[in-house]
Amino acid sequence: MNKIQLKKWMGVILSAVVLGLSVTFLMRLWRPQDAAHWILWSVGLLIAIRSIGRIAELAKQIGAKEDDNK
Repeated sequence: MNKIQLKKWMGVILSAVVLGLSVTFLMRLWRPQDAAHWILWSVGLLIAIRSIGRIAELAKQIGAKEDDNK
């Protein structure tokens, strides 16, 4: 495994951790009552969606790199 692949795998792991933290935050703040909590909930949701997109992007890059090596 070279350095670039290692960086991509670390990116996947860090994105998964951020996704887990975001989902935990969203579950704790379920059914917000006022506008400020809705804004926080929306930001948490955007972070979770971005983390999922980042994991998918990195997985695609890692898969393409491994296919090239075969």
